[in-house]
Amino acid sequence: MALCKKSMLYIILICLFACFQNVICQCPNGWNHHSTSCYYFSDNTKNWDTSSASCQAHHAELAVIETDEENTFIWSVMTKLGGMFWLDGTDEFSEGQWEWASTNAAFDYSNWYPGEPSNSGGREDCVLTGGGYKTFWNDAPCTDHFKYICEKSLESPIVG
Repeated sequence: MALCKKSMLYIILICLFACFQNVICQCPNGWNHHSTSCYYFSDNTKNWDTSSASCQAHHAELAVIETDEENTFIWSVMTKLGGMFWLDGTDEFSEGQWEWASTNAAFDYSNWYPGEPSNSGGREDCVLTGGGYKTFWNDAPCTDHFKYICEKSLESPIVG
């Protein structure tokens, strides 16, 4: 009998911990959860710099896509919204050297559309995805206006 009560107590504690985690570690309203991140898909258009600043105002960065699974998740949300979206990638600092602006890390994963990046007109330094490119990426002038995707880690509880 004592063993049964002890086992039941452990089960209750595990369930409470799981519920507690779901309550305190979640994405803000209007953000989409995937893996360990929250994503915001804008419905308005801005240039790349202003899009990045908008994300930073929400304690986030433009999205960094690191795996095919993450790319597929982003595509699944974009298809419902339509349009093309800025990502955090740029070669603005060194032509042809693509990196994530928020971390200065070179791409470990990429999903360029065939023939891209092309640097058409010698001024395409920012990465976007969506539209007719579907799950693939394209380079575009950073001054063009597109929707954008912000990414941040799941929120943790505030301990005061």
